Amino acid sequence: MKKFSKIIVAILLVSILAVSLFACIDTNQDKEGSMTLVLYEGDYSQEFTVNLKELDDSNQSSTGLIAVLDFLKDKGLITYTADATGMLSQVNEVKNHDNHYVYLYTDLEKDFDLTEYSCTIEYKGKVYHNSGVGAKDMSIVDGCTIVISTIAF
Repeated sequence: MKKFSKIIVAILLVSILAVSLFACIDTNQDKEGSMTLVLYEGDYSQEFTVNLKELDDSNQSSTGLIAVLDFLKDKGLITYTADATGMLSQVNEVKNHDNHYVYLYTDLEKDFDLTEYSCTIEYKGKVYHNSGVGAKDMSIVDGCTIVISTIAF
C-alpha cells in the first residue's frame, strides 16, 4: 500500500508540473496569419496590417496589443505612450485630450466588454465593441481587427 501511495503521489506531481508548464503558453496570440490595427480619430485614420509571424515573442514583457505596438514602433511606423500597466494615452494622432480618452475596440468576441458600460464604434461600415481587457491582455489572432480611438467622458 505504501509503494502504491508513492506511485500515485509521483504521478500527481508529474501531472501538476506538466500542466503548469503548459499554462504559461500564451493562447491569446496566434503565430501565423495577420491582424489589422486601425488608428481612428475624427477625420484621421491609419491602418496597419501586421504579419503575426514577425511579432517578437522573445520579449515576454510585451504581450497582446502592446506587442503589436512595440513591433510597429520598432519599424518606425508609430509612436505611442503607455504607463506601466499598459494604459495607452497616445498612439500617433489618437491621444487623450480635453475629456476624450484613448479607448480600445475589437471584433474578437472573447475580448468584448460585457458590462453595462459596453459600447461600440463603427469604422468603414463594420461595428467594433470596446475591449473588456487591457492592451496587454488583448487577443491577437489571425484575422482580428483592433481599433484604437477615443471616447468622451
